[in-house]
Amino acid sequence: MALVLFANTKGGSGKTTAALVLAGELVKHRAKVVLLEGDPNRPLMNWAQARGMTVLETSRSRVTSAAQAAELIEKAAATDVDGGRLTVVHDDDQEGVFDWIEGASSWAHFVIADPEGSPNEWLTQVASQAELVIIPFAPSALDAKQVSRTVQVLQKVGKLSRREVKYRILLTRAGAGAVMTRDEREIRQSLEKNGLPLMKTTLCERPAYRGLFKLDATIGELPETRINGLDSARRNAAEYISEVFAILKESTQTQTEAA
Repeated sequence: MALVLFANTKGGSGKTTAALVLAGELVKHRAKVVLLEGDPNRPLMNWAQARGMTVLETSRSRVTSAAQAAELIEKAAATDVDGGRLTVVHDDDQEGVFDWIEGASSWAHFVIADPEGSPNEWLTQVASQAELVIIPFAPSALDAKQVSRTVQVLQKVGKLSRREVKYRILLTRAGAGAVMTRDEREIRQSLEKNGLPLMKTTLCERPAYRGLFKLDATIGELPETRINGLDSARRNAAEYISEVFAILKESTQTQTEAA
């Protein structure tokens, strides 16, 4: 099982959208996915409930062991509208987050974690276990500054847990045109100059990504009759998941060689 955490210490970065796009693409590739949400605003829980899915809330379904979490996850997956391959857990209990992650490992191929947009213990605990942390940010100077703050948090987690926290920076909400804006170009150059690992793929600002929450759907479920530029969005999402796969594969190979 791979644990992928989306983290940014500033809200409005496109973090939850990026997490949901990845989850939808993984399900389309027949993977089993647990969406683990720590955001008190509950966007993923609301999305799932609008689809008629059973959401596991720690305020109602507190677990005392990984085995109990695993049992609840498998039962909830049976209610998914997309073949029982997706489960949403809204976790507001920092003490139980490890049980949910360990419990998910017996069923899921991937756990995608979406914390609230500020540094907290939930984020740092999950980051200490993650195979990959993706830091989404919008192409603005203010958002770019927050990337450094998030990286500092992850570096501190790495020191405390005595393991490297592998991370990549993902540009989101950028223009979908072929020509890169001046702000985007300057931000990319600055990140590269400072040696920060920026993903090649950009999740552009597209109607399809807004449609995920408007229509409570995954990318694969969106109707072409209601979404403009859906083919372009799906190609963008396919490039995104391919790069995530490549990063995780590279990480696995590095760990194997080190062992």
